[in-house]
Amino acid sequence: MTRMSDLVLLPLWVSGMLATGCPWNAAAQEPLVQGSCADPRACIETLHRGLLELSRGEAGAGVEYRYARLEPLINATHDLAFIARVAVRRHWTEFSAEEQQAFVRAFTRMSVMTYASRFVKLSEDTFRILEVNESAADRAHVVARISRDSQPDIPMEYLLNDGAQGWRIVNVIADGVSDLALRRAEYQRVLAEGSVADLIAELESQVEDLASVRPPGTR
Repeated sequence: MTRMSDLVLLPLWVSGMLATGCPWNAAAQEPLVQGSCADPRACIETLHRGLLELSRGEAGAGVEYRYARLEPLINATHDLAFIARVAVRRHWTEFSAEEQQAFVRAFTRMSVMTYASRFVKLSEDTFRILEVNESAADRAHVVARISRDSQPDIPMEYLLNDGAQGWRIVNVIADGVSDLALRRAEYQRVLAEGSVADLIAELESQVEDLASVRPPGTR
């Protein structure tokens, strides 16, 4: 099982329609996206499988390399553009088209970097899907668990929408805490006191902070 020190869970969720262009060159490796998002369970299984594959083969790799490997996986399983838009609520329509694109790019970088810096040493029994519920409104709710050694499991709830690109994660509730609600509160505070440029700068600062973290066992 995964040791508590090996897994730091932050419910920051990622990806979307906008390709960001990774700032690092990825090594030629088999893609981590082994599956599809044809249905909600398949989408969550694809995410879990990719995270495990990277951990199994390259847990000691540096964060830049991990970022490059994880970016396609996160883009394939999350609707980051939707999450970013909902997180800023009414402010979205106040942004120019260029500001909207810049904000989604920054949000994507921050989200992928979160995965790259936090999910490092996992084991085969780390993730477990417990239940899948689909509604008539093209939405689904997937209940899962993250196992930890000598610690209680972390309950996870993935919320997904069925869109033009298939099923994508649009929110996650980790241990009862909604990531989307956290993002809304944080971004509304920044925008109430400043501008979209300030919010983008805050996200870029978070990327730098995450990139500077070297979890145990990485190079």
